[in-house]
Amino acid sequence: MSTTHQRLDRIEHELAQLGRSRARWRRAALVLTGLIAAGALVGLAQDQVAAVVKAKRIELVDDQGKVSALLSVTDSGGQLDIWARGGANVMRLAASETGGDLAMWNSSGNPVAGLYANSGGGRVEVARGDGELAAYLEATPDGSDLAMSRAGSEQAAARFRVNQDRADALLARADESAVLLFGVTTKGAAVSVLGEGDREIAYLGGDAQRAGLLRLADPKGSSMVEAGVGDQGGELMVRHLAGQGAAVLGNNERGGFVEARNVDGKGVASMGVQENGGGRASVSTAGGQMAAVMDQGKDESGTVQIYAGGARLAAMGGSGTGGLLNLFNLAGKAVVMAGTPSDGRAGMVSVNGENGSPAVTASALPDPEMTVFSSDQMRKRVITPPQPQ
Repeated sequence: MSTTHQRLDRIEHELAQLGRSRARWRRAALVLTGLIAAGALVGLAQDQVAAVVKAKRIELVDDQGKVSALLSVTDSGGQLDIWARGGANVMRLAASETGGDLAMWNSSGNPVAGLYANSGGGRVEVARGDGELAAYLEATPDGSDLAMSRAGSEQAAARFRVNQDRADALLARADESAVLLFGVTTKGAAVSVLGEGDREIAYLGGDAQRAGLLRLADPKGSSMVEAGVGDQGGELMVRHLAGQGAAVLGNNERGGFVEARNVDGKGVASMGVQENGGGRASVSTAGGQMAAVMDQGKDESGTVQIYAGGARLAAMGGSGTGGLLNLFNLAGKAVVMAGTPSDGRAGMVSVNGENGSPAVTASALPDPEMTVFSSDQMRKRVITPPQPQ
């Protein structure tokens, strides 16, 4: 039989083994519980990646806790803001009442670029470093619009517009006044130069008949030079600053012509082509009455005629036998005639009365002689040179 001490030692040993067994079970239970919890968390995490995340504001921050990106909701819709490392808000993408809106700022906080939708379509803007608008490109309901400005002003220094009917451009001076316009329409193309007060001082383009037209004006905008196309060909008109005076170069049904006008608009000198195809030059008085004419006469000879008060007073020309000269009175009667007879070997002169009847005649051949007639032409006296002794 075991002693009392032996039984006590065995009981103590069994109790110790039982304690160690219970401790192992507790640790195993804790590990199993942890594994189950971890598995549950992993499963939960996997479900969150696949599911939709809903929020009204999402912030991305750097290591110092500063916001670098912000996704939020506004009254117009979603908005994304981006900040630079220095803390400046440099970009924003947002929804607006008319569509999307993308804006960019520099590190100083000035707007430098933008892209947004408006009622007409899209618009792109570019600004200088101080935020001053430098250029924009915009879609319009029926075309597009491009404008550029110079530093110090947001007024367009150059602008180009296109629509369904035309395409035009504008260039302006530093004082913002337009100086050059050009464009294309359904009727043709044109270039216009503007002076002070937006007055047109030069134009090159088409007229109502789609023919070419050139116009130059004085600083007040009054046309001084006009060149175009008429019914018979080219035309050029040069005006006088004092009034209607002008020089005209053009064409008619016979050919070209040139005309000089005084300040009252009266033609005082001209050159042109006459009906027989020869040339004609004329000079008129200040009132427009004929003063002298030079042209091609018969047999391709030249003629010169002098007028006074509308009446012809002198005529000089050529013929197959030589030169001819006629002087007329105010009644149009020839009172002096000089020329060559039909054989063309010598000269002949006739001085007539007021009715045109000869009063004195002289000829060189066949023998030199001079004849004086009475007023009734019934009597005459012949004077011949003395015969040699």
